[in-house]
Amino acid sequence: MRSLLVPLFLQVLLTFVLMLRLAFVRLRALQQRQVRIKDIALGQNAWPEAATKAANSFANQFEVPVLYYIAVLLCLHFQIESAVIIVFSWIFLVARVAHAFVHSTKNNVKTRFLFFVAGSISVVIIWILVFFHLFIIRSA
Repeated sequence: MRSLLVPLFLQVLLTFVLMLRLAFVRLRALQQRQVRIKDIALGQNAWPEAATKAANSFANQFEVPVLYYIAVLLCLHFQIESAVIIVFSWIFLVARVAHAFVHSTKNNVKTRFLFFVAGSISVVIIWILVFFHLFIIRSA
């Protein structure tokens, strides 16, 4: 079960890293007077491109990864031990790290989309396996 926790904790670490990056990029934009507080007080539209990329990348960690977190928690709760789920957890993590990197740097949409699809397919497969373990294997 611990081997399932490593990619989970690394995904959480990725989220924290992106949060710190967002804070750093926004503070730098304010210090360099690329944006004024009154310009962003009621919305995000005035942030420069680098801050917008960082914000989008951080916000994206609360979309598909939530499905991953829930699946892993189900595995832990029901003591589902599966090497295949662990493999797809690592694939998910690698895809999310690559997606975040592309998202917050060059933001090549085609490349970012490929990583998004890889991560999303990984989560779908994990959910199918969790369902299979809970409703097929345990029912037999």
